Amino acid sequence: METFTATEFTACNINNRFTRSQLETLAWMAEGKENFAIGMLRGHGEPGAKKLTSQVMHKLECNNRCLAIARAFTRGYLKARTAAEKAAEATKNNAAKAIAGVLIVISGITAGTGTGDSFLRTASSRSQGVYRVRWEEVLPANHGSAA
Repeated sequence: METFTATEFTACNINNRFTRSQLETLAWMAEGKENFAIGMLRGHGEPGAKKLTSQVMHKLECNNRCLAIARAFTRGYLKARTAAEKAAEATKNNAAKAIAGVLIVISGITAGTGTGDSFLRTASSRSQGVYRVRWEEVLPANHGSAA
């Protein structure tokens, strides 16, 4: 059985009723996303998302999103993610972020001469050409207070 997991809900393709894109659209509909947002998340525009949304509602024999989501839940096409599933994903994401952070620091250290301060030089070297304006030079003498 094919599934697609969004932030809060998982869409299940029981009996292969939906295509992969319709299944993903169903999950985003359950999240409360509008057609524009669904189109952006799927990598195409609003007209494509509108078409997918209407296909999902047609397959569920509905004429509005609310009824489609309710029927999808009762027929087993949608289920809410459990707290354990959310916690497992958060743990996995935190581990990935920690590894990425360590790799960034290591690459910064090895980019220079091998000393610890080369990371700081590398990171700050981007802003050397930026002209910084002091607020005292830009603001009038009264610094914006009422006259």
